[in-house]
Amino acid sequence: MSVHFIRRMAGFAGALIALALTACSTPISTPVPPETQASLINQGRDGLLVPLRTERSDAHGRSSIGLPVQMDGKAVYLMLDTGTHGTRVLSSVLPRSNYPAAGARSTLAFATDAQVSGAAVTVPFSIGGTKPMNIDVQAVDEVSCLKINKHCVAQDGYTGEFGWAFSGILGVGADDPRDPCCTQPLRALPANIGQRYLVRAQLDRPFLVLSPSNALTKNFTLVALATGQDGSARWPVGCVQVGSKMRFCAPVVFSTGGTDMIRVETDKAPDWASDVDEHMTLAQGNYDVVLGVGDWAHRFNDAQTTIVKTAKGANRIVVGLMSLQNIDLLFDFAHGQLGLRASRDVERMGS
Repeated sequence: MSVHFIRRMAGFAGALIALALTACSTPISTPVPPETQASLINQGRDGLLVPLRTERSDAHGRSSIGLPVQMDGKAVYLMLDTGTHGTRVLSSVLPRSNYPAAGARSTLAFATDAQVSGAAVTVPFSIGGTKPMNIDVQAVDEVSCLKINKHCVAQDGYTGEFGWAFSGILGVGADDPRDPCCTQPLRALPANIGQRYLVRAQLDRPFLVLSPSNALTKNFTLVALATGQDGSARWPVGCVQVGSKMRFCAPVVFSTGGTDMIRVETDKAPDWASDVDEHMTLAQGNYDVVLGVGDWAHRFNDAQTTIVKTAKGANRIVVGLMSLQNIDLLFDFAHGQLGLRASRDVERMGS
């Protein structure tokens, strides 16, 4: 076999590999931010209303809520997530590539088995016409799958949240000791207008209210946020009863970006389940779930519930977007409180 033949076949194989990679890489367009106008409620006495938008964010019809923000003077469309902390945006969407470094490279994994990676940089940021403020954000340059699921939603190098529906995530939740990256964006807004805010996640008319008045929030049940040793404001601890399966207590995360109705993340497999590796599912099904947080209680009948193995000490209960269609959230960092309000205390989640 001649050297010329071997080289020609090697070149042919290389061309096939390049063609295969090109075929697997589906080009996508950057989402165009919608026109959204913030407006004062009662001439500002009751707060600043910021309308949100509902968008389809995966191929299975799952919806998310989003809003346009300004990053270094450019309109960027981000998914609003009350379950994460900090702004994460595709680096390719930012107007420049030479922002001041603000932190080391880090990675955040999601319940979908997707993960995003990138370093923190400092970028001017504003919402609804507010004065731009410099905040630290994660400039995401890699979207991929966890090793346990190489065919997850990010297998093509993007997801709905980081690619075709939005250009990233605006994480406006409580502090998370496992995720120190980035500035909480609403709390960094000028004049402290984001120290207290209300989120309605109902898909037919979602909205955000900055600095809502006491008149708008009088019917919320208030529970204390947990306080870390560093003074951080963390999610409160609550408990769930999942049918006859288990009773479990852990920090309760109300996540508008959550993909499961109810997700229980436990570092110890219950006695009725075989142990598995981290991120793997222990059980999944429809159960009647009773949730209690402080003086607030809610029952989800026939709720899609996922129980998964997590890292040691990372226990938590995540209430996802579809379980928040009847629940309003009030974040009051000025007083270290989380407010919860539901139009009914018991609801049927299944079909």
